Amino acid sequence: MADRIIYKNHCTPQEKITFAVGERWYLDSDSGRKLTGTGESQSTSINTPVTGTWSTNVPVGSCFFIYVKNTDTSGSDYLTLNIGSMGVGIKLSPGESFASDVDNGSGSAVTVVIGGSGTPDYEYIKGA
Repeated sequence: MADRIIYKNHCTPQEKITFAVGERWYLDSDSGRKLTGTGESQSTSINTPVTGTWSTNVPVGSCFFIYVKNTDTSGSDYLTLNIGSMGVGIKLSPGESFASDVDNGSGSAVTVVIGGSGTPDYEYIKGA
């Protein structure tokens, strides 16, 4: 059993520019580089990894930390995360993952639900 959760995230900001003949994505002109960060979760316990194949919404339940990975290999099925009641949506294509503390700012756990399209495989770990 882990006594603390340390996680690292990165993203490459992009912007979508619309042309007369269509749209293209480019690196964001404001930064143009990968953004990284490391954090230590406030979670005091971590559950064992849960794996499965999505067929209907997966209620992860209330948690302070969530790690979700789309382990699908078909190439077209994606997962979505609904974090809390704010309707925050995060789309995970095959091979992508998301890890972060997800409390509501007042030290209370937040409910997370995994949605998706098709039947992607998934893995998640939550911290309480």
